[in-house]
Amino acid sequence: MGSPGRCRLYSAAEGDTDSNLQSLRARIAAELNAPLTNALEFSDEVSLALALRLVAVQITPPEPGWRLTLPRLIAAIMHIRPGESDIAALFLQGHIEFWTIETLQSAVTTPLTQII
Repeated sequence: MGSPGRCRLYSAAEGDTDSNLQSLRARIAAELNAPLTNALEFSDEVSLALALRLVAVQITPPEPGWRLTLPRLIAAIMHIRPGESDIAALFLQGHIEFWTIETLQSAVTTPLTQII
């Protein structure tokens, strides 16, 4: 998950060979396995939420069509409600990305005359 409105799919093989993804996995493991030193101290939210930024999903083969089920927590963070929400699937830089419609709308609000 790149932001609350945008996530990208990576293959398992890519996760095993990409040094940035390996570093992120190691950081997530370190955060989740850090010993609790004081019951009244809280770790920072950004570090603890790292585990939500890299979540395994499963894509199942056609039966009658391909299906990707996002984990409930990821869908909740993205404000995706089954049967109610629309999302956009984009093919960017060799990956499939899912964007909420709100994120997509926000990305195209700048007038073209300001871009060119």
